[in-house]
Amino acid sequence: MSRNYIRIVFKIVSFLFVLQLLRIGIKSACFLVVDRTYYSDRIASLFAMILLSALILLVAKFRRIDLSIFPKHFGAGYIIFTVIAFALFISTPILTKNNSTSEIVLLIYSAIVTPVFEELIFRGFVWNKLNTLFLFAVWHFGYIDTIAFHVETGLANAIIWKVITGLCFGIVLGALRFKTKNCYSTMLLHGVLNIFGR
Repeated sequence: MSRNYIRIVFKIVSFLFVLQLLRIGIKSACFLVVDRTYYSDRIASLFAMILLSALILLVAKFRRIDLSIFPKHFGAGYIIFTVIAFALFISTPILTKNNSTSEIVLLIYSAIVTPVFEELIFRGFVWNKLNTLFLFAVWHFGYIDTIAFHVETGLANAIIWKVITGLCFGIVLGALRFKTKNCYSTMLLHGVLNIFGR
């Protein structure tokens, strides 16, 4: 391995570590104001991910980092897949009969905010620096604060499955990113996968 490669990996791992610390810090600040419940934990995560996504976009713009978010040409395939993803998103509360405000907010969190946040990081920033799938799986260790809050027993097992799922997602989303050369396609697929996996 070259020193440059090791330096890049170190910078990326440091960046991911700082992002997780910021996410946990923002969530912790929220719990100074409200009690931590299942719902408030998800809302705090949603808030943290929106803030950090905005920060990533600002830093990318300021440093002139191309995140390759959108395709160069929105062809019929992109339009069709966008319509399908949107239809699935809209129909999920109706089909599942979970159409309360809290369920819709949780759907927005899992099917829109989380995919945009994670795809900006991994198939945007990290992909352009270092084309690797392993980091997406390891990233899911960083959600230990949320997993530990929601799992009463079997924390180690839950984390292992979260990492395995992250690795499988990473392989599929990485292949799509490689084929399409943009993050928009991976954001859509990630969102659809999260609709079914929430």
